[in-house]
Amino acid sequence: MRNFSTRRGLSTIVTSAIMLTAVAIIGSAIVSWSNSNLKAYETSLANSTASYTNQINENLNIENIAFCSTSTKCDNGVANPGVNVTLTNTGTVSVVIKKIQFNSTDYTNLALNLPTSTPQAAGLPATITPKQSILLDISPLTWHSKSVSTIAVTTNRGSIFTTQVAAP
Repeated sequence: MRNFSTRRGLSTIVTSAIMLTAVAIIGSAIVSWSNSNLKAYETSLANSTASYTNQINENLNIENIAFCSTSTKCDNGVANPGVNVTLTNTGTVSVVIKKIQFNSTDYTNLALNLPTSTPQAAGLPATITPKQSILLDISPLTWHSKSVSTIAVTTNRGSIFTTQVAAP
């Protein structure tokens, strides 16, 4: 009978080395891919958390609402009927006003009066830093005596501050 000898020892070592190399390369690729995805999700989570925290920290008071008729002059020196509204940022972050509504009508071109400047025409968005107040002149605006009106201020972060006021 013939005696066949096989040389499996060398081929087993070579096969094991090839498999270990393949596992190491695939494993490194998977670890690298998962790290990049984890960084992307971590950045997204940090941004959304900061945004929600800032939205909680922003606070705006709508105060000193003055109705001006054609016979009285508003603070901007124009005899148009309108409403003067003082907005005060009592929060800890700056507030960017995106939209102002008076009885569901949007107003974007407003006379803006900062404490250190003269009244000037300003469009939205307008920024109010913490502990600062601005005076907005919403005109021309027709209002009716003894009627209840709603003023809503929307910020860039999506917060909506509303108040209701009755005209004299």
